[in-house]
Amino acid sequence: MNASLMIVDDAKDQIYLMQMLMKTIAPDIAILTAGDGDEAIRQLHDVLPNLPRLILMDLKLLGKTGIETLKVLKSDPALKRIPVCIFSNGDFQADVCDAYEAGASFYFKKPIGLTNLKQFMTHLIEIGFSYAAVCAS
Repeated sequence: MNASLMIVDDAKDQIYLMQMLMKTIAPDIAILTAGDGDEAIRQLHDVLPNLPRLILMDLKLLGKTGIETLKVLKSDPALKRIPVCIFSNGDFQADVCDAYEAGASFYFKKPIGLTNLKQFMTHLIEIGFSYAAVCAS
């Protein structure tokens, strides 16, 4: 796996903000973005075998939801080993449980405010790219 992060969110402003923060936090990490689950799956197949090290995916995507997309990812032999972090504005217990049952590595509540988002992204990159071990094949 290479040093890249995929962000899947239908809110273009959220993706833009995360991309700008990543330029200051970890400029060496490439960012792939997708506005919905189908686009994410297509992009992942296009970059095989250079899959991202981590996927950060919104729960409430337009069209195919984050949970539905996660189920597709985890049922695909070529994509199932990529760690996927679901994030959402809510933390309803049913959503959290559904995410983990579908194969999420983590479920995070979206941080509010630029400072909190930067801190979240910093920790996510530190854990996902420095400390976490991932399956390379």
